[in-house]
Amino acid sequence: MSTPLFETRNVSIAFGGLKAVDDFTLTMQRGDLQGLIGPNGAGKTTAFNLITGVYQPDHGAIQLGGRSLLGLPPWKIAREGVARTFQNIRLFPDLSVLDNVRVACHLRTKANMFQMLMRTRQYYLDEAELSARSHQLLEAIDLQDRADDLARNLPYGDQRRLEIARALATEPKVLLLDEPAAGMNPSEKQELVILIRSIRQRFGLTILLIEHDMGLVMKVCEKIMVLDYGKTIAVGTPGEVQKNPDVVKAYLGEPASAGP
Repeated sequence: MSTPLFETRNVSIAFGGLKAVDDFTLTMQRGDLQGLIGPNGAGKTTAFNLITGVYQPDHGAIQLGGRSLLGLPPWKIAREGVARTFQNIRLFPDLSVLDNVRVACHLRTKANMFQMLMRTRQYYLDEAELSARSHQLLEAIDLQDRADDLARNLPYGDQRRLEIARALATEPKVLLLDEPAAGMNPSEKQELVILIRSIRQRFGLTILLIEHDMGLVMKVCEKIMVLDYGKTIAVGTPGEVQKNPDVVKAYLGEPASAGP
């Protein structure tokens, strides 16, 4: 079998003796679209923070294309090809929609610091290329008409879409989406499903999705992993996960015992 594009093996981290994530093992082949679900406090966002270098695991392995990501800071992990969005939107509100994307495009710039300071020909070539790519990304998420607006003035759903475009600007191989549907209305969620499928195909992405909206997860993800108190309790297709008694118990609790 070929080397997975992305994998974690037995990744764990504890905070003050509390195991937030315990033996987290995930394998993703190129083009996979998987979901990571679980009750509040299950360790989902902590897993994302481990993958992206915000936290370093106590033990375990994290690899992209067979290369270890352990010990790398977040910006180097992004350069390697892992990008993310956040549960709480983290745009630059006082920059334009276009400039929010352009900032992320600079991760792939060819000009060095001297060329930037001296405004050399390479600098201007880079800037033109970054602007063109940023406009293409805004077109891909249907925000081209809002390019000159301040990010703070976008409707909430469009801000979520802009954050996805900014992550795409880093040219990721693996895209982590942390509750992208949070705060969206039903119409926006339907558009998000279409967008996720579209960008996977258009950009050849491998996508890992955290989401509380079970309808969206079951509709868009092909494989789902379930966490509870930091431990993996189920992995399978949406149909398999829905029927798993451990998953039902984690979300709904123990059934009440019959009284005398």
